[in-house]
Amino acid sequence: MEEIIESMKHYKLSKEIKKILAQIHPMNKGQTDLSNLFEKLYHADLIGMQEKLSLETRMYLNQYCLAMEEKSNGMLCVVYLYEENEKRLWLGAGPSMPGSYKEYSHGLDVKLDILGGSEVPVYIRNVLIVDDIYRSEDLVTLNHKKAMLEDGFKSYCCTPLGYQDKMIGFTVLFSDQQRDFTDYEIDMFQDNRNQIEAS
Repeated sequence: MEEIIESMKHYKLSKEIKKILAQIHPMNKGQTDLSNLFEKLYHADLIGMQEKLSLETRMYLNQYCLAMEEKSNGMLCVVYLYEENEKRLWLGAGPSMPGSYKEYSHGLDVKLDILGGSEVPVYIRNVLIVDDIYRSEDLVTLNHKKAMLEDGFKSYCCTPLGYQDKMIGFTVLFSDQQRDFTDYEIDMFQDNRNQIEAS
């Protein structure tokens, strides 16, 4: 898992790789084709193993987010990976996320999101539901309220993300409406999140 986080922290696409990837639209190509492309780029020494891992991980997580957005009626889905040592979040995927919030949250120091007596932010181990960002007084929302409101978010729901019996991050559904997340939506969100954990 540390390798994936490292690859997402430091990877930048070269112009050559950007040009090749720009010619491919992920919605029109199957996962196998893109995986083969990444494999070819790796064997041609255009990308290293970390870049290959990052591209494959982002592709899979982006597919998950797009599927969740399709099922969730206009909400945006984002996956964050949590770097435990540095207490930072790294954007794993968020294909529909506004650029300004991506910039704000990628590499975000979240030490202030850790409640007294805990070692990790609340959303790493628990579901966190906020139906009205503007009025919410919970610690996490207060810490990030300004950035969320600036991008038009009015409510959100976070669920922890695990991998091989370890909590590695969380998934978020953002809404531009104040909303009470239903039990059905939360169950669907958690069930679909289990697909990531199982892979």
